Amino acid sequence: MILLLLVFALLSACGGGEEKVDYRLTSKERRKVDTLVAAEVRVLRPLMDSLCDANFAEMVDAATDSIVQLRLEEELRLRNRIPLNQ
Repeated sequence: MILLLLVFALLSACGGGEEKVDYRLTSKERRKVDTLVAAEVRVLRPLMDSLCDANFAEMVDAATDSIVQLRLEEELRLRNRIPLNQ
């Protein structure tokens, strides 16, 4: 239930931005929200950690490929700047 409420709050916060609403929480409300979020994070942390562990190798490979691709493109740009008649 709390997770559903958090998801709804996040989705509604990311809306079209048509109307700016300023929500102010009291310190008691902030403590309550902090407690609820901390409880949900404790529940979700093992799931998030297991997903991270399961996908770690793939994420590293993708990041490495991306970095290598950027460096190759950079090298090609730099090489194209050097005149061929040296």
